[in-house]
Amino acid sequence: MSDIAPLRAYYRTVLPYYESALEDRGDLPFWESMAQRWNAGSILDLGCGTGRVTEVLTAHATVIAVDVLVEMLNHAARKAPKARLVAADLRSLALRSQFDLIVLANDPMAHLTSTDDRTRVIESIRDHLAADGRVVLEGLYRPRREATVVGVQERWEPIGRESLWQVTYRYDDVQATTLVRSWTREEIDRLPLEIEALYGDFDQRLFEQGSPRILIVARRR
Repeated sequence: MSDIAPLRAYYRTVLPYYESALEDRGDLPFWESMAQRWNAGSILDLGCGTGRVTEVLTAHATVIAVDVLVEMLNHAARKAPKARLVAADLRSLALRSQFDLIVLANDPMAHLTSTDDRTRVIESIRDHLAADGRVVLEGLYRPRREATVVGVQERWEPIGRESLWQVTYRYDDVQATTLVRSWTREEIDRLPLEIEALYGDFDQRLFEQGSPRILIVARRR
C-alpha cells in the first residue's frame, strides 16, 4: 500500500454495499467480550471502517478510532458518535497515549502487502500498548493456496508468493478488485509480542490449520 489512491478507489466502489456485506459476520459479541475481559478503560480501534465495531466498544470504554479513509470516518461519526475519530495511516500513526486494548477488526492490515509495512504497524501497535494492555487482531487467513469462487460475488486468486491474493467482489453490476495479504503461522511466530491466545473463529474455539480465520490476542513482552 505505497499509495492509498487505489485503496480509496476500491472502497468508494464497495462502500454502498459495505455494511450489508458484513451484517452476517456474527463478530460483534466477540468484540464486546474483548472490551469487557480486561476492563479496558481506553481502546484504540485501528482500521475502524464505518464504525460498526467502534459503536460496540464505546459502550465499555473511551475509544479512539483510526482509519486512513475520510469516507469511512464520515460513516463512523454517525454510527459511533462517542468515539474520537482520527484520519491517519497505520504505518505512520503516532499518538501520545497508550491504550489498555488495541483492536484490529476485519484485518485492516490485509491491504499492507509489504513485509516492511506490516512490521512497522506491529511495532507501532506495541508502542501504543499500555504496560498491561492487549491487542486483539482479526487476521485474514487462507489455509489453502488455490483459487476460490464464493457464489457469484467473490473470487480469490493466489498471486505470486504464498500469502498474496487478488480478490474480486461483485455487487449488482459493480465489480471491485484489490490485492491483499493473508497471515501465516510463521508470520505470527515472528511477532515482537507475547501471544496469549490464537482463536480460529469468533466463538473462541482454538485455532487449527483449517480454521476460517485467525484471531490473535497478544501483549507486550
